Amino acid sequence: MSSPSAASAGLSIPQLEALIAIVDYGSYTAAADVLRISQPALSRRVQSLEKALGVQLFTTTGRVMSLTETGRTILGPARRALRETSTLESLAASNRTLASGFLRVAGLPSLMATVVPDHVGRFHRRFPGVRLDVLGAQSTDDLIDSVRLARADLAFGAIEGLPSDLEIVPLHDQEFSAVVAAQSEGGNVVTADFLRSRTLVTLPQGTSIRALTDEVYRSQRVTPPHIITTTQRDALVRLAIAANGITIVPDVLAQAALVSSGRIVDFERPVLRSIGLVHERDALRSPLVRHFIATVTTSDAELPTPLR
Repeated sequence: MSSPSAASAGLSIPQLEALIAIVDYGSYTAAADVLRISQPALSRRVQSLEKALGVQLFTTTGRVMSLTETGRTILGPARRALRETSTLESLAASNRTLASGFLRVAGLPSLMATVVPDHVGRFHRRFPGVRLDVLGAQSTDDLIDSVRLARADLAFGAIEGLPSDLEIVPLHDQEFSAVVAAQSEGGNVVTADFLRSRTLVTLPQGTSIRALTDEVYRSQRVTPPHIITTTQRDALVRLAIAANGITIVPDVLAQAALVSSGRIVDFERPVLRSIGLVHERDALRSPLVRHFIATVTTSDAELPTPLR
């Protein structure tokens, strides 16, 4: 078996893309679909990468596939290599009015369901030649790792308390509302008694929605009598209504109550979450990143029309 140093000349960007896609999307099937190649072609890329490096990258136990220790060591440098390549491509693409290139955008799940689609869609309409991957980050910690480990070039997240080594582009505050069953007793304003008398339906600890919900209860100096926890954000409203409980979600998600036998209850004072774009400092070297930020933060009237 050849040594990594001797064989490294055989490395290619498609090989690294295959490695990262399998890790990020969890299977050969999903990775092949994202890369728009066949599974045999994907397998050949992985095999050729292992041959070039002289190491085994994946191990399989039953149906579970995982990186080897060496594979985990290689993953970080592989991500950085792809990010540098993407930067080079976007620098060249900037001279062709961003006719190509590759951009990865991550977001917290609650933002993926509310904020992210409009911004990503608007960017795609301006620059349809740029390949876009939109990835979910299950928690703020996961979002931070996505940016630091180059799984994402930019990420939409809650921006309070983020590490100082990351750059933040503030966007706006997202307002939250409480949702209860339509027949639930009580007024139209959330009070301590209102919270004290209902089962709370919420996300697990570590999510930004749970942190905001816990703060609401602390501010009222109450504890929920019971808690139903789910990882499925889309189920919060339906679960709260079915359990005759209460959930606290972004206004956009709360609107689902109006067609699900529920009603929206306001807070005495607005409950807000500050959101924004997060990226590493050197990400601004990429014209794609700069154009994406400009698209998100600038109105259509102020944006120049890209040449085709």
